[in-house]
Amino acid sequence: MISGAQGADAAGLAFDALKQAQAAGTDVLLIDTAGRLQNKAGLMAELEKIIRVIRKVDPDAPHATLLVLDATVGQNALSQVELFSQAAPVSGLVMTKLDGTARGGILVALAAKFGLPVHFIGVGEGVEDLEPFAARDFARAIAGLEKG
Repeated sequence: MISGAQGADAAGLAFDALKQAQAAGTDVLLIDTAGRLQNKAGLMAELEKIIRVIRKVDPDAPHATLLVLDATVGQNALSQVELFSQAAPVSGLVMTKLDGTARGGILVALAAKFGLPVHFIGVGEGVEDLEPFAARDFARAIAGLEKG
């Protein structure tokens, strides 16, 4: 876990984290850029800067970029994926808050329109509530059928 001071440069922190991970021989580095909204130009520019900076260390970075979407945003998720894909190479999706009233039907449209795999769904607030995505189970849940 690497952190910086409140208000520190996120791109600099990502750069330092990647350098430290490489020096330690770490196979996986997770960079969490949580809290970004596609309508916040400053935060999206910061995301683009993070990508540019880590590519100075590893030209192929990031190797995977998962966009975490809130199921309650509905159709707004389409613009989120589109705008985030312009700032970072989105390679897969995660949808959270499927334990509430949102059914997450937009996830099917997103996967189809953008050709992105869905990796996980969140069905609660605990770490154990993040489940690998199973298309059959998801389709049955949307249709209101029990797992089977």
